[in-house]
Amino acid sequence: MEAGEQTSDVSTPASSRRLTGHGLSWAALILLVVIWGSTFAGLRVGVETISPAWLVTGRMLSGAFFLAVWLVIKGALDGRTRAHEGVKVTAKAIGWFAFIGVFATAIPFVMYAHAAESTGSAVMAICNGGTPFATVLLAHFLTSEKLTLRRMIGVLMGFAGLVVLVLPEFGIEGGGSLVGILLAIFGAWLYAVGNVATRMAPRIEPAMSSLILIGSGGIVTLIFALATEPFPTHASGASITAMIVLGLLPTAFAMFVYVWLIQRAGPVFVSFTTYMSPLWATGLGVLFLGEPLHWSMVGALGLILAGVAVANARRRTS
Repeated sequence: MEAGEQTSDVSTPASSRRLTGHGLSWAALILLVVIWGSTFAGLRVGVETISPAWLVTGRMLSGAFFLAVWLVIKGALDGRTRAHEGVKVTAKAIGWFAFIGVFATAIPFVMYAHAAESTGSAVMAICNGGTPFATVLLAHFLTSEKLTLRRMIGVLMGFAGLVVLVLPEFGIEGGGSLVGILLAIFGAWLYAVGNVATRMAPRIEPAMSSLILIGSGGIVTLIFALATEPFPTHASGASITAMIVLGLLPTAFAMFVYVWLIQRAGPVFVSFTTYMSPLWATGLGVLFLGEPLHWSMVGALGLILAGVAVANARRRTS
């Protein structure tokens, strides 16, 4: 399904339905960008007294808890305990989303945490910019979203905007170790696998699929944390609060929106959050932290938004 498609009442004109659906998809994309682009502050507070492995574990397990509570409440209100819309939660669906949770969520989370120890954030952002490229290629071979010249031009424009945005940081932070760069690149490809696999997976309620995804990933990160890091017995209240907020917003709620949007608009459309989230984070620094506004930020904004629009533009049909 292309971005902006939806089913609606037959009395509504087709052009209005497309406009409404397209606008809703864009609103959800921007919401993801705002949430994911605002996580940096929470991560900084969290890692003050909690190691990255335990912060990721706590974030994912608390996110799974919030989703489980929501499903219980919703089930009680609806009088049902399974996914709605008559879609049964099968073993196949559990297997798909458990795979995504482990290999396309938990593992890249840990990989990026370790890459950050030896690689500057600008380099990591460029490496992560490979996610839309990989998503476009994988979607071409595995889904109905075929690679077109227009789509590739849009991806390249978005990547150019990302480079323009982070290029000034290279001189400040330097590059990074080969191991760190390889971890970041491989992590980007795993994220792309998650984007496409989420589209290919059996459709169940987004909250249920998100719970399976986050819960399975949280179990893996818990095992990793137990094996590699001491339990954070002296974590501060601020770090614990940050971890819980990270579990609620950028993990539980954002994952719900992410699954819903991929099912609605496709993995390529959603992959552009990779380009837009750093832009939002930079804007927050300008607005609230007194960081200077550079010409590169304005140029990056134009390139990234134009790239998203070009890659996801649809031919007009009469």
